[in-house]
Parts: sequence; C-alpha cells; structure tokens
Amino acid sequence: MYDLVGKFIQKSIPIKGAKLTIIKGLTNRVSAPKPPYAVLQVIDEKSMSFTETRYTDKHKILWSRSMVTMELSLTGNENVPAMQMAKAFSVRFNDAWASEQFEQFNEPFFPLYSDDARIEPVFIDAEEQFQDRCSMNIYFEYHPEVGVCETSAKEIIMDIDIVS
Repeated sequence: MYDLVGKFIQKSIPIKGAKLTIIKGLTNRVSAPKPPYAVLQVIDEKSMSFTETRYTDKHKILWSRSMVTMELSLTGNENVPAMQMAKAFSVRFNDAWASEQFEQFNEPFFPLYSDDARIEPVFIDAEEQFQDRCSMNIYFEYHPEVGVCETSAKEIIMDIDIVS
C-alpha cells in the first residue's frame, strides 16, 4: 500500500528544484529528513463486506472489501509550503485522474477521497524551530485476497470445553 501511494504522491506533488522524500510512518526508525517531506501512516482499516469465496481448480480464494484510512502529513519549507503541497495532492486525488493512475498499478487498491488539509498548529523540530506542517486523511478501497489450498487439509481438530 505504501509503495503505491508513494508513487502517486510523487506524481501528484510536482516540486521544482527539490526532491520530496516519502516516509512510512511509525515503523521507519529514522530521523526526519530535510523538508519538504511526506509521512504516510495507515490509521484504520474497516471491513466493508463479508468475505466472498471463489474457487480455482486447486485453490479456494477468500476476499473481502475494506476501507483503508491513511494519514498523510506534509512538511514544507520556505520554498515549498506544506499547504501548497496538500492542495496539489487533494485536487489530483479527488479527481478521476487518481483512479486512472492507480489503475496502472494493477493492484486491488482504489482511491476514494481525501479530507481537507489541517494545519498543524504547533510543530517544533529537534532544533526548537517551528515547522510548516499540515496533514489530511486519505481513503482507499482495498480488496485483500487469501488463498487456501483445498488439498492441504488432512484433518479437522476442534477443542471442546465441557460446560457444567
């Protein structure tokens, strides 16, 4: 998911003369790079349907629809303001252009919509300086699939507790 959204961000936020670094949040274990940069973090995944089943000649495929919520945090600098990056992203993400871009990836991951950008009121970096930062939630539909080999089951084991 992160790679797909990262590719889209690179296309949707064009920056002249600077490179936009994209970081996977929480688990990256690195210090923040020099701005401008973006941080992505999955903050929620909700099921939108019951599991559906289809069969191939050797497998049982289980799949469902989920809605994935990611938070996109953008940190800008004096040349590339965070709100300008957020606007460039949201205009493109909330347009049919986003669906066309994600369709090229051939993955079961589809853009839905984004919230408006929120300015982070006070964000102080390690050098005690205020940073230009905003964030927004972006929403996707995701169709994860799980394959089960039908011939792999040899027995069923169930634990039964006796209730008195």
